[in-house]
Amino acid sequence: SKGIQGGMVIIVTAAVAGFFYMLYDSRVPPDDVSHYATGEKVTLTGILDEPARFSSKKVTAHVRALKIFKGEGELPVSGRVKVTVYDPAVVLNYGDIIRFTGRLKMIRGFKNPGLFDYSGYVAREGFRAGVGIGKKENITKIGTGGNRFLRKIYQWREEIRLSIARGLSGPSSGILQAMVIGATGDLTTEVRDKFTAAGVTHILSISGSHLGFVSLLIFFMIRHTLIYLPYRTLLRLSLYMIPSKIAAICTFIPLIFYTLLSGGEIATVRSLIMALVYLTAILIERDDDAINTLVIAALLVLLWDTQALFDISFQLSYMAVFSMIMVVERFHKKEGEEGQGRWKRYSDKFILFLLLTLGATLSTAPIVACYYNQMAWAGVISNMIIVPYVGFIVLPAGLFSSFLALIWHADVLPLAWLNDLLLGLLYRIVELFAQFPWSVIYIPSPGIILIIVIYMFILSLLFIRYRWAKIALPLSISLLIFDLGCNPMIMDKGGLMRVTFLDVGQGDSAFIEFPDGKVMVIDGGGTFSETFDIGRSVVAPYLWNTGIRNIDYMVLSHPQLDHMEGLIYLLDKFPVGEVWTNGIGSGASYSFDGIVQGKGIRHVSVYRGMKEMIVGGCTIQFLNPPLLKGGKGEKSNNLSIVMRIACKDISFLFTGDIEAEAMREIRASRAVLHSTVIKVPHHGARGSVEEGFISAAAPGAAVISAGYQNSYHHPSPEAISVYQRGGASIYRTDLGGAVIVEVKDGKREIKTYKDMAVEKADLNNFSSTLTTELSNLKKIVEGYRHGGL
Repeated sequence: SKGIQGGMVIIVTAAVAGFFYMLYDSRVPPDDVSHYATGEKVTLTGILDEPARFSSKKVTAHVRALKIFKGEGELPVSGRVKVTVYDPAVVLNYGDIIRFTGRLKMIRGFKNPGLFDYSGYVAREGFRAGVGIGKKENITKIGTGGNRFLRKIYQWREEIRLSIARGLSGPSSGILQAMVIGATGDLTTEVRDKFTAAGVTHILSISGSHLGFVSLLIFFMIRHTLIYLPYRTLLRLSLYMIPSKIAAICTFIPLIFYTLLSGGEIATVRSLIMALVYLTAILIERDDDAINTLVIAALLVLLWDTQALFDISFQLSYMAVFSMIMVVERFHKKEGEEGQGRWKRYSDKFILFLLLTLGATLSTAPIVACYYNQMAWAGVISNMIIVPYVGFIVLPAGLFSSFLALIWHADVLPLAWLNDLLLGLLYRIVELFAQFPWSVIYIPSPGIILIIVIYMFILSLLFIRYRWAKIALPLSISLLIFDLGCNPMIMDKGGLMRVTFLDVGQGDSAFIEFPDGKVMVIDGGGTFSETFDIGRSVVAPYLWNTGIRNIDYMVLSHPQLDHMEGLIYLLDKFPVGEVWTNGIGSGASYSFDGIVQGKGIRHVSVYRGMKEMIVGGCTIQFLNPPLLKGGKGEKSNNLSIVMRIACKDISFLFTGDIEAEAMREIRASRAVLHSTVIKVPHHGARGSVEEGFISAAAPGAAVISAGYQNSYHHPSPEAISVYQRGGASIYRTDLGGAVIVEVKDGKREIKTYKDMAVEKADLNNFSSTLTTELSNLKKIVEGYRHGGL
């Protein structure tokens, strides 16, 4: 108990000190490259400070910026730039000094309530801006720098990656690359999904458990080698140091080498620090003091990386290890002091292993739910089978084969057949667990307050004999019951209608909650990148966080990727009542149409003049496209579904991507256009400005869905000007994030993500800091109360 209390004091002290140092460390210097990230084309010089990440579609490089070319001159700059080259043929290595040209943009992420803060994540990784490059010709290697030793190690890493890629195919290749050297570029979405559903996605990354297995293998190999030395030699060595201490010292160098060989990523280095601290504890004979060892490791990690406390890999690793330590301590206290035979010893070991797996899975479940909106219950069982199989069979075989590939300079991985056999069996076991009914349950992401309460409840159960635990247990139960009452899944909306225009980048997606609880999704965004699924990462998590389990109406305004791509994931994860389209298919909509047909979902082709629909007391009118129109010469944009949804005195006009031609035609049909809120057509493009249509709509609010610093320069100045002249308030997802319109009792309230997000305080001004933090506290409480932030 004293050890735990002392450890907690160290953790709290380190966290507070790290927080203030983090604020100091997050300052942006005057020469930072982010000052030039305006979305315009620039030419930069920089050096790769990590190995490049290769996949079948792109190559990603982390570049430390050195110079930027402005006019005829050049200026020194600092900060890291994430360079994405959409040409897999490009060759980039650690230490390459390169000159490249592209649009330098801020890495903004998506600004939607309750979702993962990607921009904050990349900022903690040190990235200040990003560049997308289409062709390898836009990159020129002008020199070589970096550490010579690291260049050699990363060259060996690339040799291993290529030998695996040549020796194995299908899922086996990507899985082995990820497990052995941390290269995840060849992992497909299907493979990741199956490992996630089976609850063993941690197998695909070099995490704390992975590095733990490697250190365990090295340690015991060296220790057993020493034990089987000739008796006199072993006795002479033991006069200076016992085999365990010698093995601990000898494990240091291979473990550090392997960490570098695996790419030396921040999460892996954190795990390395944890392993080295434990090896040091063996040397000083304190390896039985597990809690303090863990706390010291955490403290060293926070001193090395002040931002680590906010990283999911840090949180998961240390929570899992802490839970396992607690399980071991509690289990040994309850174990009988005298042995009861071999069967009892084996049964005790099995029970301990079961409890360790259960403890690690349950203790990390709140964190996993917070970041990924899911609970993979199958992981409780699958980890007991898959983790030992990987740790003691698959991983050693892969490491040994990779070691041979380096020694022999083999083009193809030695023992490829054996690795393929072992990995094939692993993948079949994963598929078996992934097919369990309800193997993954999707839930609203628990907020920080709820997570704290859950851990308070768990700790109070573990230490129930202490006075503080007897107070904390009923308190935590009361708070959990209170949170359940505030849960958006069961909370009575009281006739509230909410329309959310999501920030999906350069695309469209709107989500409507009708007063009777019916749900409609209009478009799902898409085309952020070839490897990023906007439905999986943005739209679906927002729906889960709002407590949505079913989609009653899914509307695809027209079959273009920036409106349709995200809907494909929703079709897979949510029961859908009806799908509305304009009745026109395209090559891009082949997958979408196939899923709708395959699932037997009712498909309605809507058109102008069809009967109005009543949903939740709201009237839906279809103003476009015209019936039987859509010849080959017709623009796809002009065939977008246009709907007017009227709920008493409040109305919304959804316009898809229609352009001026269709806008004039709709106005000529004498349709009722007057609306309270309009979704501005085609992201505010200049070609979708038609003053007669906009005047007839006379909106009080105009919502523009566009990508931050998009290359199309949407919205156009002409679009903004004409809506402002008509008296409309402008709301832009590229600037303010998601736009939420709430209607109740004939009154509307409009707020944006920017209005709800916490602001950074100015620490140089106490009065301003106090005002900002009070405002932030109010936003947090309101967000928690409404099931949002």
